[in-house]
Amino acid sequence: MQEQAEPLLRRVHVDEQSKLSRLAELEPILTQGDPQHGREVFFGTKAACTMCHAVGGQGGHVGPDLSRIGSIRSGRDLLEAILYPSASFARGFEPYLIATLDGQVFTGIISRETAESIFVVSGDRSEKALPRPSIEAIEQARTSIMPQGLEANLSRQELADLGAFLLSLQ
Repeated sequence: MQEQAEPLLRRVHVDEQSKLSRLAELEPILTQGDPQHGREVFFGTKAACTMCHAVGGQGGHVGPDLSRIGSIRSGRDLLEAILYPSASFARGFEPYLIATLDGQVFTGIISRETAESIFVVSGDRSEKALPRPSIEAIEQARTSIMPQGLEANLSRQELADLGAFLLSLQ
């Protein structure tokens, strides 16, 4: 059995090494950012951060409020969250897969629950009420609803500025 798992384990190890190399390559740019320009990136349409995240009461509520993120996360943590959003999840923002008896599968954040329904917010920020009797299974997902690859829309300088802005949020 261990022999059969060996190719998968090698691939996971290579993926992890690739991720660590990319973080190490980009981490130095965090000292080269301009927080004011990063604020423009955060609140602008190119990165679309405010579609899901709020700062100072402005923005969405699908993802964690980032108003004080610089006081609780390092630059490397923030860079990892931007580049690899599925690496870890903030408490209360874990993604779930919910299968219904009619064969549908919903992925998203459980925004609230009542005795009758579970409310799920998906990556497009729409909320769906799922009646409890219709639910077949609920399990925590491994993939964030924050899409991976958002940094591809940004230049290195814009990524550095965004990181500087987030680190400035105390």
